[in-house]
Amino acid sequence: MFSDDDQNLVDKLKQAFESIMPRTSEEYPKEAVPPGTIVKSNTHGRSGIVTDAFYGDLDADKKKIIVYTILLFPKRQPSYASYKSESLLVVTEYEYDVIAYLMVPPIDLKKLSAFLGDPLI
Repeated sequence: MFSDDDQNLVDKLKQAFESIMPRTSEEYPKEAVPPGTIVKSNTHGRSGIVTDAFYGDLDADKKKIIVYTILLFPKRQPSYASYKSESLLVVTEYEYDVIAYLMVPPIDLKKLSAFLGDPLI
C-alpha cells in the first residue's frame, strides 16, 4: 500500500508521462541511447529516465548534437523527521550534459506507464 507521499509521487509521474510523447523510430537518432536509459543530468545534479531524443544544433565540427528529453526523479534529501522531495522535472539536455548509466538495462517505458495505471506510451 502506498503512503500519501508515495501516491502523490505516482500521480505526478503519471502526469509527467502523459505530457511526453516519444518520437517514431524513424525520427529517433540512431546514435542516441534508447528510451528508458537511466541518466544523470550534470546541469541539475539529478537522475532520471530518457524519454525522447532528437537532433539539435551543429557543433564546431558540423556534427549534429543529440538533445535528450529527460524525466528527472525528485531529489530526496533526508531531514531530521522525514524526507522532503522536490517535484518531477522534464528537461531537455544536450548529450554533453548527461551521463548515461549503460550498465543498467533501460526501463521499459510501456511497463512503467502500465504500472502507473494507464497505457500512456
